[in-house]
Amino acid sequence: MGGQDSASYVVSPAIDGDQAVIFVPGLGGRTKFVDRWNEPGREPVIRRANWSEPMSVPSIDERGAALASLVADSGATDVVLVGHSMGALVCLEAAERLERQLRGIVVMCQYPPHRTPVSPLAELPDRALAEEIEAPLHIMDTVALPEYARLWRSEYHLLNRYLESDPRPMSNAPIIAVGATDDASSWDTECLNDWSHYTTDWLSVHMIGGGHQIVEQLPAETLREWVRKVRG
Repeated sequence: MGGQDSASYVVSPAIDGDQAVIFVPGLGGRTKFVDRWNEPGREPVIRRANWSEPMSVPSIDERGAALASLVADSGATDVVLVGHSMGALVCLEAAERLERQLRGIVVMCQYPPHRTPVSPLAELPDRALAEEIEAPLHIMDTVALPEYARLWRSEYHLLNRYLESDPRPMSNAPIIAVGATDDASSWDTECLNDWSHYTTDWLSVHMIGGGHQIVEQLPAETLREWVRKVRG
């Protein structure tokens, strides 16, 4: 796809010190809710990582490499990655490429790669696919829905290809795995416990009420508590 070679993550606000907490969204790239986590006086600031060309569809390992490169070049020495859904897999890929800069990872609403089934969603019609991923109403009702659906299908195909790949990435940082009770991608704590296969450090599993998009209602202090925990 045109421009894909030059595309990369853009972190906002930009990393400007030793510490950084970076949120990586899943399919669809929704991050507007991060503003709510950053009300005045709340520290640390939660930064968002968005792909610079939203309609491009690089592979998960390419995204992880791009994110790791951005973090490595930033000079930050105390970084926590927070990934939702497919963004959790991007964080895992980035973590394997980072060393002492990475303090920990928080993965939300995502089973580890070997426990995630190949998704059939790419075969759904446009509107059914939009409803399944809980797309905002303004997208479901726009004439641009077919283009959005094309993007989503491409990402699901890339996700499926990633899930079938080998070997698996490994992190040296602790992982907090967060599941949601009504989310088919994360409700089973046995599956979440298998995130232990992807770190040489410790794993902690937490369950919260809600569905796949519960991250958008997550209290800021809850996320900051998890960040404090991986930082030690």
